[in-house]
Amino acid sequence: MSKHDGQGKDISAAQVAAWLREHPDFFHDHEDVLDVLRIPHPQTGGTVSLLERLVQRQRERYQDLEQRQGDMLKAARDSENVVHRLHHMALELMMCDSLDDVVATCNSLLRGDFKADSVVLRLIGRGEARDGLHFIDPDDKYLKQLATVFRKRQPVCGRLRPRQQTFLFGAAGADIKSAVLIPLYEAREIGVLALGSENEARFYPGMGTLFITQLGELVARALSRHLAMPLHALEAGS
Repeated sequence: MSKHDGQGKDISAAQVAAWLREHPDFFHDHEDVLDVLRIPHPQTGGTVSLLERLVQRQRERYQDLEQRQGDMLKAARDSENVVHRLHHMALELMMCDSLDDVVATCNSLLRGDFKADSVVLRLIGRGEARDGLHFIDPDDKYLKQLATVFRKRQPVCGRLRPRQQTFLFGAAGADIKSAVLIPLYEAREIGVLALGSENEARFYPGMGTLFITQLGELVARALSRHLAMPLHALEAGS
């Protein structure tokens, strides 16, 4: 929408708005203009006074501020809860005196405190599989698909490809709607920790991974204490 300025030039609404922003005192010297302003009500579409609209606008801003503050407080409480859970897990992992203890602790706490429906540890090496622990043969071609994960050293969140889900979660992979794949490494690549959820919104691309990364570091450190021997020697158990 545009109007003529008296000299045949078109003036757009955007130009008028920009000019008023540059001259905030305009209505101080032209109060009569306020009498002819027509301000629509945001809900009803009817006309309201300038004062009423300003009050409404301030109320909306206040409500928006309250919502943001509430969101920030919730995020802070959520972060505090995660920190407590990580601290608890660190203490429990410190008490583990065998590889099987580490696996059992991860299964228990990640299913309980961290609400994962499926927890799988896959270590690079040859060994006997047990509940929650499996091995990836160093010669397995699938390791090439994990090369990017290890190189970036960043968790992968969201929906995994069907082949990945089957490889990581086995028959239970069909029920997994979202997952996070966490690379485990210390002085070398140890393996991966996979958490699966039947809720497609539980793990999603773009979610924050700071705490997930720290979780992976805790698990990797606990595992490394019991992996001094070559992994192929773990067949007998640790």
